[in-house]
Amino acid sequence: MVKSLAISLIALIIMKNLNMSIIGLSFLTIMSVMMVSTVTGSVELNGLFTTDFVMGLMVVLTLFVAALSHLSSVKTARKSSFNLMVISISLILLMSFSVSSFFLFFFFFESVLAPLLLLIVGWGYQPERLQAGGYMVIYTVFGSLFFLWGVSALYMSGMSSSMSSVSSMVKKSAMSLWWLYILGFLIKLPMYPFHLWLPKAHVEAPVAGSMLLAGVVLKLGGYGLLRFMGVMQMNLSSLFYVLLLLVNLAGGLYAGLACVRQVDLKCLVAYSSVAHMSLVLLGVLSNTLVGVMGAILIMVGHGLCSSGLFSYVNVVYKMSHSRLLVMNKGGLLICPSLVLMCFLLSSSNMAAPPSLNLFGEILVFGVGGWMSGVFLCILGLMSFISACFSLYLYGSCSHGKGLMHSESLSLSSMCDIMVLGVHWVPLNFLFMFMP
Repeated sequence: MVKSLAISLIALIIMKNLNMSIIGLSFLTIMSVMMVSTVTGSVELNGLFTTDFVMGLMVVLTLFVAALSHLSSVKTARKSSFNLMVISISLILLMSFSVSSFFLFFFFFESVLAPLLLLIVGWGYQPERLQAGGYMVIYTVFGSLFFLWGVSALYMSGMSSSMSSVSSMVKKSAMSLWWLYILGFLIKLPMYPFHLWLPKAHVEAPVAGSMLLAGVVLKLGGYGLLRFMGVMQMNLSSLFYVLLLLVNLAGGLYAGLACVRQVDLKCLVAYSSVAHMSLVLLGVLSNTLVGVMGAILIMVGHGLCSSGLFSYVNVVYKMSHSRLLVMNKGGLLICPSLVLMCFLLSSSNMAAPPSLNLFGEILVFGVGGWMSGVFLCILGLMSFISACFSLYLYGSCSHGKGLMHSESLSLSSMCDIMVLGVHWVPLNFLFMFMP
């Protein structure tokens, strides 16, 4: 099934007819939801690939975001090379979520940087894209080396490199330095203070790069940490564990406060990703079934919501040729349908019902309150700040008096509105297919 969906994605991307692409996207969505709803257990395929519910969700998210990023970039220069980069990123991500060996996961975990870097450098907007690409590579490669060190130490101690086999082992003394081995996942999420590469990469990347980076690539950190949790041996009452969670939540709160004072639309959405990923890290490190399920729901919901918001920012940029909030006021006077999509995505970003973010945050908040009352207070402030910057994004772009040149702005096409709507529909109705 995964192979057939990947072939469908490639055919969809190389298709030049926009109407056929939209029809193919609808078929791909239906098949993807059917695949997730049928995956109930964990199955090993030839010792190299694994199939379970989490893997199915991540594969569907990859296919979905890749197809939508293609539709958001119909007028991109050097279209053939651009499609090759998008297909390469998508296939590498599919392999990353499908393999069952830690060594293969590390290989694909790092391989996604090459086409993503080429996408940022080749189709970026400003000369600073070289610096942004360098930040991204240095941060992620440096942290991933510790993960490779931990997996190698595990393998040299006589254990297998298979994710499912190692997670069932009782003796896990090789993972005594777990706080160092997960550094690569913390950077990829990213966790504060390892987040500095993310806003730079988002600002300089084209719309497809931002959608894939926020929608799927960041989920590699949460997915890898989720798999690695079955290997790690950690004391939940240790000082370092509590300090890690405190820094994580304080960093998420600081990222939310930073969103409120942003003047660049892309930076605002990028910093909101840091705030939401801190909830994912809390859910995964809680080592409880409720926390892990909440983290998975937030990952899927954030992947759809952030990808849609970056697509919206691209539509606004095409209309005004600026990402500044002050240059994009009065959206209701220009394109009310676009403002409606902005409101729906912003409400989902603040975890309004019935979005996946709401169900995920309820589970994570419950786990945080069970762990500590201080955690619950910080989570409450994060939720309030999330509503503030989501309303700030919507109000700044939609209301107010438009600029003098607003009459000359071209209206967004139906394809752009359709892409935003397709982001919102599964974000608010996918909970019906959850087991």
